[in-house]
Amino acid sequence: MSYKKKIIKQWSFILALFLFTIVGHAHQPDFSTSVLSKTDDGKYVLQITSSLTAFEGEIDYLYSKNAYKTPEAFQQLVIDHFNKNVLFIINGKDTLKFGSPLVLLGHETKLIVEVLNVPNSIKEVNFTNTMFKDMPHNQMAVIMLIDGFPKAQYILENNNEQTIQLKLKEGTWVNSRVEELKMKNILYISFFLILVMIPLIYISYRDRKNFRK
Repeated sequence: MSYKKKIIKQWSFILALFLFTIVGHAHQPDFSTSVLSKTDDGKYVLQITSSLTAFEGEIDYLYSKNAYKTPEAFQQLVIDHFNKNVLFIINGKDTLKFGSPLVLLGHETKLIVEVLNVPNSIKEVNFTNTMFKDMPHNQMAVIMLIDGFPKAQYILENNNEQTIQLKLKEGTWVNSRVEELKMKNILYISFFLILVMIPLIYISYRDRKNFRK
């Protein structure tokens, strides 16, 4: 199999997996997607898709139903909500900015923004999207269809604070947030063992001292 055919097969698999996920959750208001892609003219675009019910639920909860009277006013509140809840950091230092926001209302509502100043070399990705954090059991699939970015699908949810932190190590993308949680668990376990061992050591020392008497 040629290199070109292998690449086409890999991308076809990724696209099929993504479309399968979308179809499987299309009618679930607690499921959304964030897709980073690149247009033919070289622009980076982030598209966030969910049901209109999900967008309305968040806007009504945070701003109240009386906060908008027209579709245009609702769209502006969605954009404001996006600006307050989405953070994209590359290489641990470059906080990306967004431009040209567009909200397409419908049963499946989309928010589309241009992602600006994306660096050429990508070694670390930190993406946070808390737009639907107030919805119970919410999940957001994140996929980046751009060379240099991680190709796997990641899920944002309340358990990971709607955040993915990925680092490129020896050609493999590693979820540094998972490693951080593992390290915290090790520290907690170590601290617990120390608390348990101190009384045991004291008791052992006391018993030995009494035995010598």
